[in-house]
Amino acid sequence: MSFLMLLILLGFAFSEEVRWVQALKLLREKSYDSKIYLYEVKKSEGAYIQSGLFQNPTLSVNYTGLNFGKNILYDTGNTLFSIRVDQPIELGNKRNYRKLSALHQLKATEYQREDVLRGLSLGLNDVYFQALSDKAYLEYLQQDLADFRKVLKIQESKQKLGFLSLIDLMKLQLYESDLENTLTRAKATYKKDLKELGFYLGGGEYEPAKVEENPKDVKLEELIEKAIQKRESIKALQEQIKSADYQIQLLKAYRIPDISVGVEYDAFGVKYKPGVGFGFSLNLPIFDIRQGDLLTALATKQQLLISLKKEEANIRKDISIAFENYQSSKRIYNSYLEKKSLMDDLLERTKKAYLLGGISTLDFLDTLRTYRAFMYAFLQARYQYLQSYYRLRILAEESYED
Repeated sequence: MSFLMLLILLGFAFSEEVRWVQALKLLREKSYDSKIYLYEVKKSEGAYIQSGLFQNPTLSVNYTGLNFGKNILYDTGNTLFSIRVDQPIELGNKRNYRKLSALHQLKATEYQREDVLRGLSLGLNDVYFQALSDKAYLEYLQQDLADFRKVLKIQESKQKLGFLSLIDLMKLQLYESDLENTLTRAKATYKKDLKELGFYLGGGEYEPAKVEENPKDVKLEELIEKAIQKRESIKALQEQIKSADYQIQLLKAYRIPDISVGVEYDAFGVKYKPGVGFGFSLNLPIFDIRQGDLLTALATKQQLLISLKKEEANIRKDISIAFENYQSSKRIYNSYLEKKSLMDDLLERTKKAYLLGGISTLDFLDTLRTYRAFMYAFLQARYQYLQSYYRLRILAEESYED
């Protein structure tokens, strides 16, 4: 094995191989965005807890009856000392409406996090299969270079014996150099893919594992129906609408006044005779009954209803486009697959003919370049086909199990 190929293999020796399903699980557990949005859920949990708390009571302590004389402060004996505790009480079921509104907002945030993860999964899917494609091309180039060096070694022996011109040998050596440069670029591209993959998975060294080429038959309408039933963005909007409904009920309930009930202890007069009493205060909803906030809440609900219709239409559009891309990539891949055996046969025949002296060096090298270009396109088509299939699975909310 050459020093160059040894370096290439050592460059990826310490990367952990990760399957597609494992990558999606790692994305959920370790990705930066997943962790960031988890705190959005925590914030909603805090808002929900806060919405159910009762208002704090108010403690008042008053003392009167002191007089100021010449440089002195003295008690007149005609005093008033009082201690009062007031507890605000909301009427009209306001606390319950506020709590239910916050509860559905919490559920909406949880669904929104799942929707964010789904969007990240689509990006991961693209990176994963591009890395697989570049990895397969890198492995092909390694084998291609090894095979070419065997031919080059034979031709170098022929040149020493006078059966091959120096010019033809130089052409072969230049092609070897070009192949090495192509291999170096392919290695750099694959390293970049691994950096992207590691970033999606929250850091670390990962390599994509091979995916079986066994896509199931899919039907467009079934995919759309399943996605609309399961899509987290739909469920999040539905929960937000419920939250808005309770917010509207809460704002309407402000027409009912709240009260404050208090208990008081008083000691007054010369002999400080104590007394106990109670009272309450009433907030009269005459001028401000949250009319502006109610209008805002009603408008918000209408926005959410329109957003729900838009999201359903958007799901139909995205899956329809993804389905067409899948069908197109499938046809392209099958076209290359049909030609693969012909190209393999052409390559083998060309090698044998060249070693026997049946074709020129230029024709031999031209065939190698043609085959290399074909293999690059073939591998791109294969993994684009698989990538488009797994993209459909993510969009349709199908199980991620292989």
